[in-house]
Amino acid sequence: MLAFRVAPPGYVLDWHCAPRRQYSITLSGQAEIEVGDGTVVRVGPGDVLLAEDLTGRGHVTRGVGTTPRFYAIVPLA
Repeated sequence: MLAFRVAPPGYVLDWHCAPRRQYSITLSGQAEIEVGDGTVVRVGPGDVLLAEDLTGRGHVTRGVGTTPRFYAIVPLA
């Protein structure tokens, strides 16, 4: 099942694991994703991430910029 979500500018989702293997596709807006080793990746429109950190520390998601981030979540079997 495909889900669409929106996150306001400046939101922060502190350390968390993905609930399942899934793709996250940014449709508009931007975010930064930080992983346990300190790597930070900025995503924007058209970027596709595979979230598969189901255990451990997980990642942090931060909204950046002045517009909301619209994104789609595609769960994988």
